[in-house]
Parts: sequence; structure tokens; C-alpha cells
Amino acid sequence: MENMKMLPLKEKNFNNNNDTSKFDVVPSNEKISHGNREIFSDIRTILYAIIFGILFGFFMNKGTVFVAPTIRKQMLFQRFAMLKMFLAAVGTSMLSVALLTLCCRKLYEKILNGYIEHNSRRGILHYLFGGTLIGLGMIICGSCPGTVFVQVGSGIVNSLFTCLGGLLGTYFYYIFVHERVSLEKLSSSSLVLQRICDLFHIHSVIVHIVFGLILLGISIGLEFIIPWKSDLNPSLFIKGTLNPDEALGHFLGMAAWPPSACGAGVGLLQFCFIFFLEKSLGISSAFTVFAAQICRIKKVGQSLPSLNSFAYELKNHVSLLFALGAIGGSALSSSLSRTIPLGAENGTNILSSIIGGFLLLLGARCAGGCTSGQGISGMTHLLVGSFITTASIFGGGIIFAFSILLSNNEWLFQNL
Repeated sequence: MENMKMLPLKEKNFNNNNDTSKFDVVPSNEKISHGNREIFSDIRTILYAIIFGILFGFFMNKGTVFVAPTIRKQMLFQRFAMLKMFLAAVGTSMLSVALLTLCCRKLYEKILNGYIEHNSRRGILHYLFGGTLIGLGMIICGSCPGTVFVQVGSGIVNSLFTCLGGLLGTYFYYIFVHERVSLEKLSSSSLVLQRICDLFHIHSVIVHIVFGLILLGISIGLEFIIPWKSDLNPSLFIKGTLNPDEALGHFLGMAAWPPSACGAGVGLLQFCFIFFLEKSLGISSAFTVFAAQICRIKKVGQSLPSLNSFAYELKNHVSLLFALGAIGGSALSSSLSRTIPLGAENGTNILSSIIGGFLLLLGARCAGGCTSGQGISGMTHLLVGSFITTASIFGGGIIFAFSILLSNNEWLFQNL
């Protein structure tokens, strides 16, 4: 009887041992292995974001599109470095996405759907108003949400005030604007969420290749019509190479490269972002992520739930790491060309920097992106809303620039 009584106890102990083996020892090994994989994955993500940021800052610096005179005079059609670089970036980005669609269709569809979801609560007024504000801000502070980090890296001191204005604009948007203008999730059939290829019932790869070749071809053609050396800002060579021809012997030490080549480099980063980071190229959200760190204070986070969502997780911090890399890449380029720090004539005064930065980020948050997020990435994804935003950015900038020109023939902007 005792043996019979003991048997269940032994079985119970035996089963307990099995349970311990099954649910304690084995899972621990699996958890450790899974944890190690996550750590290595996070390290790779951090390195990729910083490296891509360095390349972005380097290309933008060499393309000279980060200095205020280049941006402002582009809107007056007096300089064309910015146009060349933007067209080359979008064109190359489109060609790289065509390749991704053919080779990694599921990956690209995942990124595309995520991008559409990101814009699913914005209507046409968001794009028109936000894009126009970005255009105004670009003229006032002589920068955009991406190039401001390049300005910081090149030693343009007042760009720090542009960053301050950008943070203020971000806080203003999430405190006073976001909840009032956010829409219910739009239907997938909404015009702004449609793609150009779907409207005309053409395969996306064909549209990407055709548009990509046309935009890249226009950029290269402009290089022949308006040689890049004749389009440079002379102040870039005051501290460095006095004549761009003198720098040809030292490629990395040149103060400037052809804008179309630099734009192609930025466009290739779209491929890198999608393939390695599984997201679209964009940088203005770096301001949002930085501003959101205040939400780590519990009461602040509870009062600003939309901003609080950006405060945590590595996927949100990628844009901030990318921005820090851009600062480093620009500093590296300027150091090699011995043009650091650039003089005040390449930036704006303190007041203009703050006001312009405020408008830039207020507009970027309204539109859901800037010249990189909605301009390069959005146009690459062929979204109608992104084309509207890009047209509003340049349209608003051009109209404001010419209106200022009419009142200030010298176009010196001291009164801004």
C-alpha cells in the first residue's frame, strides 16, 4: 500500500522535473540566444543609422546645398545646385526602388504600406499648408530640416538657433495643433493616398524607371548647361581652396562636388534605408524624437500621448542617430576641404534662424515630412500627397522669394 501511495508522488516529482526542464532550462537558453540576436540587431541598426547619416552629411556638404545663399537663390532661379541635387536624388531613389521591387518585392511592399499608413490621417490641406510653411521657412532661415544638421557640422553657428526654432515648432505642433487637425483614418481610395502608377494603371516598376531616368537625365543635363563650378558660392573657398580647380588633385579635399553626383549619392541612401533599416529615408522626425524625450517625465507623457509615442524604442531613434551622423559627415567634409567653420554670410541672423526653424518644423509635422521625407521618399513611393507637398514647398518658397526680391533689390535679407 505504501508503494502504491508513493507511486503517484514519484510520478508527480518526475513530472515536476520534466516541467522544470521544459519551462526553465531550455527556455533560458532560447531566451539568451534570442536576447543576443536582439542586441546584435540593435547594434547593427545603430551603426547603419550613423553611417548612413555620415554619408548624407558628407554628400550634402559637398553639394553645397546647405548654405543659405544657395537655397535662397535657387528659389529665384539664380543658382541651380539645389535643383540638380534634388532631381538626381529623387531619380536615383526611384531607380533603386525599381530594383528593390524586382528583387525584394515583399520587403518594399512592407515599407510602402508603412509609409502610406504614416500619411493616412492627413488630407490635401495638410500637404498644401505644411508644404507652404516649409517653403517660407527655407527662405527665412536659408535651410531645411535636413540641411540644418549639415550647417551645424560645417560650423555655421546660427544654425543652432534654427535647431532651437525647430524644437519650438515641434512643441507648438504637438501641444496646440496635432489634436485639432488630425483626421480619422482616410480610406485607401483617398486621392492623396493613391499612387501615380495606380491612377494611370501602369506597373510601378515602369513608372519608377521612366521617372527615374528622366529626373536623373535632367539633372545631368543641367550640369552641362550650367557648369557646377560656375554655380558655387565664392565664400566656400575663402578659408579652404581659393579656386575649385586647385582642389582637383585631392578629391576628398574639394570644397564642392558636382551636385548631380552628390544627389545620386543621397538617392542611393534610399536603397540602404529600405534594405538595411526597413524604413524610408527621412530626417525631420529627428526633431520630434529629440523633443519627445521630455515625455519621459510621466505627467508630460500622459498629457502629450501623440508625442510620447516617439520617446521610446530604437526604431524611433534611428532618425536622431541619422541626424547626428549627418552632423559628423558634414564636419568631416568641411575639415577635409579646410572650410570649417563657415562664415556668417552662409547662414542667417539669430531672429531669422529661430523664426525660419519654427516654420520649417511646424510645416514638416503638418505635412508629415520635409524635402527628404515627403520630397525624396514620398515622390519615390509615387504618392499623390507627396507630389502635392513637394510642389507646395517649392511653390511657396518661390513666391515668397520673389515677393521679397521686389521689396529688396539687393536680396540681402538683412530685414528678415
